[in-house]
Amino acid sequence: MKHHETGITRTVKTFFSTYRVHDIIKHISAVKSAAVIEWLTEIDMNPESALIIGSYFTGAAIAGSLDCDVTVADINPQTRFMLGDDVNFQEGVMDLRGHWDLLVDTTGLGGVTEDELGGITADIFIVEDPTSDGSDDKIRKFNRTCERLRMVESEISGSLHTYGIGAKTSGTMTLTVEVMRRSMADALEFEGVLYATATLEFFERILFKDRDPERFLRRLESPALVVSSLEDLDCDGIIEGNLEMIKSRIIPE
Repeated sequence: MKHHETGITRTVKTFFSTYRVHDIIKHISAVKSAAVIEWLTEIDMNPESALIIGSYFTGAAIAGSLDCDVTVADINPQTRFMLGDDVNFQEGVMDLRGHWDLLVDTTGLGGVTEDELGGITADIFIVEDPTSDGSDDKIRKFNRTCERLRMVESEISGSLHTYGIGAKTSGTMTLTVEVMRRSMADALEFEGVLYATATLEFFERILFKDRDPERFLRRLESPALVVSSLEDLDCDGIIEGNLEMIKSRIIPE
């Protein structure tokens, strides 16, 4: 059943997606983590120990999908709430040097440095490529995925690529905002639609500047798409059409 209410008059209806912003984030994160698990299965590797650098959406999703001893390192301790209780959390990476079966770097643009990665070795090393199919030349110049892949001594390495909707980067929040932006534009193409809106605000400032995880999560529970229309409209279907376009894969080095 479509979730809606009447507008200023009964002639106009307001339709709300059952998708919350957080639902879109979870879908995109699951696409990324599934790509990692599928590749590990393809190369017949079953890590017993894993170090993931970055505890934001991608890192947390990968940590939750692995069936082994997982440690997640991040310079932002306020992101610890994204991880399961069985995941070890470490603030910073300097005390984690040594050998790991699996190492995953999800820190993206301006992330970990060569000094921070120095002294870490791994059987498998994966770097999340921060660029996507809509990245401009300036963003691509800041991409150091290839350089990072050479920083760690590993037997097998590859980069995680996420693409499909022309987003400027592969960041989960970038993709989430792009899904909502495209969904608003798609809704306007329907006959009888007056306007479309979405919960678009600077979510990351709440978490990384205000350091307020509870308010961050509350804001992510807002409807992802709201449409004012004279005719019935399926907001969820519009969102799903954009989500289905997002793909992830590991490109072996």
